[in-house]
Amino acid sequence: MSVEYRTSDDVAVITLNRPERYNAIDRELSAAAADALNRAGDEARAVVLTGAGRAFCSGADLAAMKEGYDSGTPELGRYLDEIFHPLVHALVDCKVPTVAALNGVAAGAGLGLALGCDLRVMAESALLTSSFTAIGLVPDSGTTWWLPHHLGVSKALELALTNRRVGADEARQLGLVAEVTPDDEVVARAVATAGSLADLVPASLVATRRLMRKAASLGFEDALAAERAEQDRLGRTPEHLEGVAAFLEKRPPDYRNP
Repeated sequence: MSVEYRTSDDVAVITLNRPERYNAIDRELSAAAADALNRAGDEARAVVLTGAGRAFCSGADLAAMKEGYDSGTPELGRYLDEIFHPLVHALVDCKVPTVAALNGVAAGAGLGLALGCDLRVMAESALLTSSFTAIGLVPDSGTTWWLPHHLGVSKALELALTNRRVGADEARQLGLVAEVTPDDEVVARAVATAGSLADLVPASLVATRRLMRKAASLGFEDALAAERAEQDRLGRTPEHLEGVAAFLEKRPPDYRNP
């Protein structure tokens, strides 16, 4: 089974499960992971994405693309359309907040998956690297969008052009991860972080994600308009009314039973 799915209270834990291939992405893993993310959006209030073994995700499984390379004309655009982009979209459009538990290296497309999660918790021994230019390609799976938005163009270029490995402490200093933990605690800490998000209102968190993403490419007035639309929609929900009532009554809100 290329992907494992389990729940812990209101948190779905999705584990990429090809440890012998460092959780490299092939067609089966991509489809299974996308299905798991869609399932979590319906069943849970938050998601943790992690990897089995020593890697979070090492990127594309080039061995699975051997036929294309043997022909001398690998159709990488088609591979992206059919294998990678569906998984990326399932992740960034997940109906609940997502937390990456970076248990090991996140390389290539695996870096894109890590950056596509809303928050990241990183093991002390884990590494981030782009790795694409080392084989004459450009970063994909959203990496060219995420890195500049997290770091600015200059730092993003440095990491993408050199493929330099970024360790956990540097990743935290750069703001790429929210927390660094001992290796054997990374999933538990990610679940705890996801659990704290699960106590909030998923629709509010996902709308915040959507607004932040849009704002990166919108003008200020357009950003104000987008904020207004989401506030007007969310302001009519039972969860918001419960939150205001709880605030006024000086009690914890119950967002599971608003």
